[in-house]
Amino acid sequence: MNSGRTREGSLICRILGNPLAHAIVCAIGRGRRRPIELARELGSSPSAVVNQLRIMKAAGLVRWRSSGVRRKGRVVEYWLTDSSLLRVCEVAQAVVQRVRSSVTRDA
Repeated sequence: MNSGRTREGSLICRILGNPLAHAIVCAIGRGRRRPIELARELGSSPSAVVNQLRIMKAAGLVRWRSSGVRRKGRVVEYWLTDSSLLRVCEVAQAVVQRVRSSVTRDA
């Protein structure tokens, strides 16, 4: 077993286990977004969104671009480093739905 890969995979699972991070991936998987747009769309505070984006950026899951200078209204946009990350989230949601429906049937 490659412990480096295992560690990286575990980190991604932990990050995506956070509901806000998961929602951010689903949102920016559809296109570039600014943190304030994400906060409005997801019903979260801008600081919570920025904190999650910082964690995701450190893990290499998102990229960003900043234009302008802070005093002139800098615009920062985020997007997924790899678009297959959105697919990972979609597959995880489908698995959870199947498991829940099978538990309901078996109960």
